[in-house]
Parts: sequence; C-alpha cells; structure tokens
Amino acid sequence: MKLRIILVCILVWNHAQSQFTDRFWAFGDSAAIDFSNLSNPVSGESILRSRGTCVSICDSLGGLLFYAGSPNTNLWPMTTVNFLGYVVNKDHQLMEDGDTIVSNQNYQEMAIVPNPGNEKQFYLFSGGVTPTTNPGFYWSLIDLGYNNGLGKVIQKNVQLQNFPVNDGLAAVKHGNGRDWWVIHKRYEPNVFTDEFYLYLVTAAGVQPQPIQFTGRPSKNNNLRIKFSPSGNKMAVHEAGNNLDVYDFDRCTGVISNQTIVHDTSTINVNCLYWSTEFSPDETKLYLTTIPYGNNDSISCLIQFDLEAPDIQASMDTIQVFPEPFICGFVKLAPDSQIYLSHMTIEEDCEFFYLYCDTTYYPEIMNLSVIHQPNELRALCDFRPYSFYLGGHRSYHGLPNNPNYELGPLAGSVCDTLITSVSQVPVFEPAQLKLFFHTGWRQLFVNGQQLKGKQGSLALYSVTGQLLRREEFSIQPPYYTRQWDLTGTAAGLYIVVLETEKERVSGRVVVE
Repeated sequence: MKLRIILVCILVWNHAQSQFTDRFWAFGDSAAIDFSNLSNPVSGESILRSRGTCVSICDSLGGLLFYAGSPNTNLWPMTTVNFLGYVVNKDHQLMEDGDTIVSNQNYQEMAIVPNPGNEKQFYLFSGGVTPTTNPGFYWSLIDLGYNNGLGKVIQKNVQLQNFPVNDGLAAVKHGNGRDWWVIHKRYEPNVFTDEFYLYLVTAAGVQPQPIQFTGRPSKNNNLRIKFSPSGNKMAVHEAGNNLDVYDFDRCTGVISNQTIVHDTSTINVNCLYWSTEFSPDETKLYLTTIPYGNNDSISCLIQFDLEAPDIQASMDTIQVFPEPFICGFVKLAPDSQIYLSHMTIEEDCEFFYLYCDTTYYPEIMNLSVIHQPNELRALCDFRPYSFYLGGHRSYHGLPNNPNYELGPLAGSVCDTLITSVSQVPVFEPAQLKLFFHTGWRQLFVNGQQLKGKQGSLALYSVTGQLLRREEFSIQPPYYTRQWDLTGTAAGLYIVVLETEKERVSGRVVVE
C-alpha cells in the first residue's frame, strides 16, 4: 500500500510571469522578423524554405529557442512521398533527430506548446491533412536540456488520430495560466463533418477530450481556426467562404455561441477564404482571400466589424491585390500590428511552388502592415509592402504561433493552480507507442515512463522469429528510435522494448 502525503499549494499566475514569447518569426524563403524590441522590429534570417507551415518560440526576453516548418529543400531532396517536417535550433541548424516530422507541406499544420511539467520540454503537434499522404494527428517532444541548450527531439511522431485533419491547427492557454488546449477538426473528403477534437496538455501529458459536435458542418481540409488575443473567442473559416466566430471557455474547453460572420449562400465571393486575424481589442476581424476558378484574378484584404448590428453587412474591402501577387496570411504581431504576407504565382521553378532563384520582386520581398487594426475601414492605416525583409522572400505562410504571453483567466473558477506534491511519487506504467509510416517505410518507436537505463529493442514475426535486435542506453523516462523497414514484407510484427526494470511490447502492421 502506497502512503501519500499531499501538500496543497495555491499558486496565482499573472501575465508578467509569462515564460515564453512569440518574438521571433521564421517563415517563407529564409525570412525572419525579430520583435525583441517591440518599438523597432527588424528583419532577420532563417534557414526555412517553406511556402506555408512554420512555427517558432522564444524565451521571456525574446531570445529564440527553436523553430520548425515543412518542407525544406535546402536540407534534403524532395520526392512526392517525402513531405518532411523538421526542427531547427536557435543556432539555425537542424536539431538533433529533428528531421522526418510527419507533415503534408501545407500551411498551418504545426503548433508548438510548452510542456507544463518541464520548462525545458515542448510538444510539437503536426497534422496530415490529406487522405493519401501522411493522414493523422501527431505529437513530437523536444527537450532543450540536451546539447547545451540546442535541444533534441526525444519523442517523434506519436500518433493521436489516424484520419486526415484540417489545415489549421490551433492552441490556446488554459484558463489556469499553465496548461494548454490544442484543437483541430476532422476532415473526410466530400463528407460534411462537425467534429471538433480537443486535447488538454498538462504536466501529465496530452489528454484527448470528448469530441464536440457543434457549428456548421464542413467538408474542406482548407479550414482554419484562429483564437482571439484573449483566447475567449475563436474564428473558424473554410475555403468555401463560410466564416464563423464562437465563444471558447478556457476553463472547460467548451465551444459555444456560434455567430455567423459570412455565409456563402447569402453573399457570393468568387474566391477562397485564406486566413483570419482578430484586432487586439477583438472588435474587428480581418480576412484574406485568394483567387479561385473563373474569377477576376484578384485577392483581397477584408475587414468585418464584430460590434456591428449586421456583421455581414459591415464587410469592407481594405485592399485589392491583382495577380500575379496575391495575399497570404494575416497575423497579429507582438507589437500589436497585423502583418500580411504575399506570394507570386508567376513562376514555379522547383518542387511544390518554390520560387526560382531569379524571382525577386518588391511585392514578395516586403510584408504589408495594418498599423491601427482596432480602427474601422481606412482608419486602420493599412500600408502595403511597407516592411522590408532584408532581401528575403515571403510565401503564403506566417508563423502559426499561439499567444504564449496570455495569462490566467482572471476571476474565473480556474484562475489559480492547485498542485499536489507527494513525498512518495506514484509512477505511471511504462508505455510503448509505435507508428509505421508507409510512404517513408519507417517505424517510429517511442518508449515512455521508462525507468531502466540499459535495454534492447527487438522485432519479431508473429511466429516468434527474431528478425532484428539492438541494444541501447537511454536517459529515462523516454526512448525514441527510427527503424528503416525498407524491404520488410507486409504483415503483422511484434516489437519488444526491454530494460533492466521493465518489458513492454506492441504490434505494428507493415503495409
């Protein structure tokens, strides 16, 4: 019988105690912005080369910790099945074991969330948004305690779901100011679905929550979710021109009170809705569109007044952009201004929409900026192509970073943290997570809650024949390994991980 002596501590967190920030953006073709001085943001440099997906995180002083994206042809060759995500350390080098993160080379398929139980660890969530290439929802674990702060990916591609998800993962801090919510929608081709999937990230790990069936059903994987600065509201739009705003309860994770901002059945916009962003005071919602089909080949920046009696009627076009230069993403920056990326569709010299080495235009070498986003219409002070990227180029994407500086929900039932400290720790049992990537022919092995330091990993046939075995040393509680199973026949196999203190096993299907 385990004796547990519990000490209860009530900790009040406030905004000033925020440990992480969103002060370095890495995006596009080697572009970056350093917001460590909020009164004077400056262009920087990264090693990204991504048309869309990019994420980053900084310490409390704005110092870069690491960033990630998908894909990067500067790091390895691309193939039609090799949609690689990757993690880059603060020295702008590929992090140890930072390759082969499951992704689809889309736009907002990643999110970084700090581990509430370890200040040096971070979850990198990633999604596969197509049914044919890397479908599913995954997390990898990054530990900056390795390599003198440069970090290492210590768990990789742990699968939470095996179906395609929307290209627009989102994260927001829990009302207690410490834990996190992560959210996505299910995507099923040509089938309307209204399923929101939420996960609560705590010191105990990633905990799936009950599915919420709410809002308008959607059938497009080009669906994005954007939380407001306070985290109390959530904008959801799909490419087919439906745009809604919901209330979000940061304490319970409940999505409610749908407000229709735009309905394609009542207002026809011949374009694709691309990205949204709230103004700092949450009274305005900005939207970008891109050309689609037989339209007039323009993209737009649009503003909605969320306080108007008729929100749809408040729709105002701030700027029109003719092809070949079209809108990308809008994102609220730490300096309380909203930045807009651009790309050109004039040339496509490399795999999957990457620019030629000779494609340099002012329209893609600058970002546009909304200087007064709380104001209506022209008073918002939109300045096109006004932030120079120092010779680098933008594509569609800007970082899909949450508001790391968001504090607890003051006055709510969860604005304090109650933590239990036991003199006799209760250990979780060891676990073995297995994921076989069909396209890459790679088996990702992730051991968790391990206590042993020396062990072995073995692969058996279902008849008990030993096919492969290797010994290892680990630093508990995690062990991760990537095995190349090229040439292995299709079938069911048994994987056994054994240390001097435990033995765990699992089954994997090689297709």
